[in-house]
Amino acid sequence: MEREFELVRGVPSEAAWDELTEALEARRAAGEDLAGWVEALAPELARWPEEVPRLLPLRWTYRLAARGSLPEAALANALLLSDRWAMRHFDEFRPLTQREGDAHDILGDEYDDVEADARTEQERVFQAKELSAIRSLDVAFFSDDNPYSPGPMVWLESPALLLAAPFIAGLYELNLAHALASWKDPGAGLVELLRRAPALRRLDLSQNDLGEAALVALAGCPEARRLQRLIVTGNRSGAASRRAFAAAGLRGVVEDLDDEDEDEDA
Repeated sequence: MEREFELVRGVPSEAAWDELTEALEARRAAGEDLAGWVEALAPELARWPEEVPRLLPLRWTYRLAARGSLPEAALANALLLSDRWAMRHFDEFRPLTQREGDAHDILGDEYDDVEADARTEQERVFQAKELSAIRSLDVAFFSDDNPYSPGPMVWLESPALLLAAPFIAGLYELNLAHALASWKDPGAGLVELLRRAPALRRLDLSQNDLGEAALVALAGCPEARRLQRLIVTGNRSGAASRRAFAAAGLRGVVEDLDDEDEDEDA
């Protein structure tokens, strides 16, 4: 039996997934077309528990960003588009191009034999049909306060790309920490996000300085009641948003409301 099938039919684990991606990477390096392998392995991986992360590797992310299509990306269920990658692979990390005219700082082979279309790398990733199985997405700017940070991997200037992504309806967990500073109306954007993401259960909105109006709008969204965990640290919450979350039955779900103890003691 091929090693790839031994891995997917064995005990599901992050280690088995990492070994599988390395085995597929070796086949790609040998010039094999991986489309057939993806078709054969996908039903086996579908039997794995969804809580076992199958993180899209960094090198696959860059290839997908360059090509707009990558068969093996369909096997992943977790997508990390955060500068957390720099903590693991600093020498390989670079932000994705996000605006027309952004310069490419090519560190690998992602553009070998590729004539890229007019989209930015960020657009190619968020629009990739292969990512329909993604359940966990992290686009946080992890090192926002680090002067040595290489910068965010992506920067969502508006909710549009996220709302149109092929994985939005099946998304279970989403980290948007430090990621919403450019949204003109974050309250409306978050309400629309919850409407388009019926499977979403965990949402991290920390350190976005959203303000009371956006938080109250979020609390008033009926779809917010599906959430099991909502982190809102660093968003200038106050008495109005706390009352709104309580009225919505979300006080047991919301974590880290700012100045909560001070208000309760007053």
